[in-house]
Amino acid sequence: MPPSGWDESRRGANFVYRRPGRELVISFWPVKEGLTIEKRAAAVDALMKTALKAIKKDSKNTNLQPAIPLTRVDENDLEFWVQSLSTRDGSVEICSAVVRGAAGVLLATLEAPTQPEHFPLFVAFLRSVKTLPAPDPVSTTGAPPDHFAH
Repeated sequence: MPPSGWDESRRGANFVYRRPGRELVISFWPVKEGLTIEKRAAAVDALMKTALKAIKKDSKNTNLQPAIPLTRVDENDLEFWVQSLSTRDGSVEICSAVVRGAAGVLLATLEAPTQPEHFPLFVAFLRSVKTLPAPDPVSTTGAPPDHFAH
């Protein structure tokens, strides 16, 4: 669930939630439907590498410093990679997360003025991420694929 009371809009395929001085951007990259479980897993692995590379790039920005280093967390039967960076002057915090599902990858980024409640708000949003079954599974094991819900 996005934070209650935030304005919702779209930027291309991304969902964007805003409040004054704050922005939460959600992107979802699904893999092609109709793949076997094995091919779907390989495609999700490739998407994970791309998404993790993108948020690792932010941590190399000399204008940013790590508040919380990139860390793996497993919750809700999902794999999360989370980090928090702040500007050198400490005025802005950028929280990023990559979430692996069986049928795609979700990338979430919160940019907001540095305040103690922002990272817990971001974590609360991440804890609301669940998966939904997808139609038309192609499986060699009988397990259904999933998609994200928020």
